[in-house]
Amino acid sequence: MLVLSGYVMAGEIYQCSDYAATGFTGRDGQYRHTNFTKETFKMKIQDDRNISIVYSDLKYPQGYICFTPYNGNSVAEDLNILNTKSCVHENQNGYYFNFNVDNGKYILFRGSGYVSNANSVSTRIGNCTKFNP
Repeated sequence: MLVLSGYVMAGEIYQCSDYAATGFTGRDGQYRHTNFTKETFKMKIQDDRNISIVYSDLKYPQGYICFTPYNGNSVAEDLNILNTKSCVHENQNGYYFNFNVDNGKYILFRGSGYVSNANSVSTRIGNCTKFNP
């Protein structure tokens, strides 16, 4: 929690928890479906509207660069996604995070594992609520 002390000073802070976490794990080129341990994390919507995510076991926040889908297009209003963020990890490592500010729902996709011969690929869905320190 000490790591978060400077992190939670300004901006919108959310406490987030996975509802489900599933994907594939691999060994020796063979992948099989699996469920992952659910995670919790804190998320900050920064002044530039990008986000940072902090997991309790990581020292530094993970940064995501965010966009508004269909920005400036009437499709966003038709689909009721005006307050939705579509974000890519700042390191462009195959991690994607989508978040709806109105209902708190998110999806986090970690998708580079299979392509880069790493161990896993995962999709996590869950909910975030505003955090009041």
